[in-house]
Amino acid sequence: MKKILGKIGFVWFGLVFAVLFLVLYPFFVLTLSTEKLYPVANFLRKIWAWGIFILTGSIAIVKREQPNFPSPCIIVSNHTSYLDIVVLGLFAPPKISFMGKVELAKIPLFGIFFRTVDIAVHRESLRGSHKAILDAANRIDKGYCINIYPEGTIWNRTPLLKPFKNGAFKLAIEKKVPIIPITFYNNFKALPDEKFEYYPTVIKCKVHRAIETSHLNIEDSDQLRDDIYNLIHQELIDKHIIHENN
Repeated sequence: MKKILGKIGFVWFGLVFAVLFLVLYPFFVLTLSTEKLYPVANFLRKIWAWGIFILTGSIAIVKREQPNFPSPCIIVSNHTSYLDIVVLGLFAPPKISFMGKVELAKIPLFGIFFRTVDIAVHRESLRGSHKAILDAANRIDKGYCINIYPEGTIWNRTPLLKPFKNGAFKLAIEKKVPIIPITFYNNFKALPDEKFEYYPTVIKCKVHRAIETSHLNIEDSDQLRDDIYNLIHQELIDKHIIHENN
């Protein structure tokens, strides 16, 4: 019975997701036509995210150790569900670019974000990955926050953490910008990956204190990566999302 309700919930979630997007799409096209209006497009994306949550019966509780996002900064988190971007969209700053796989840019209509304000990554190509990092560095120079999932993808062992890649941490050190870690506790329970199910949920996450990088050298990137991995890993243990021996 639970799975049947989950399937029904997924259909409703998809319908709400699509209809709200189509209503806002003309405004997205307008505001994404010039870089000066990208923050307005992100504000509209926030409205979209709130609409999705309200109409699908979920609510979000955000615990903040860091009250505001420094601008610019790099935001990193565990990647547990396609809901992660929607949740972050609820409270993201207006000048933000999400980094995601290049396939997202090919999705009809929705791909407009990853052809404009967001950054598409060709993960199977070293050249493509390097270009994405250069694009992110350029956005940082313009005062943007960059959202990067250092796991690279949603792991089939979620909520366990996949080993982090180094790109976000090297970039933060090179540009001397702070990193804001975020721990998503239960997005995967609301919208589990590849199950085509959705369950209205009290979504919870934590915005950790900013970690400064201005005093670090590129040789410190491995340690910075490991420190943030351990921070998020320990938070998941403390909240009983995963066990100590995982």
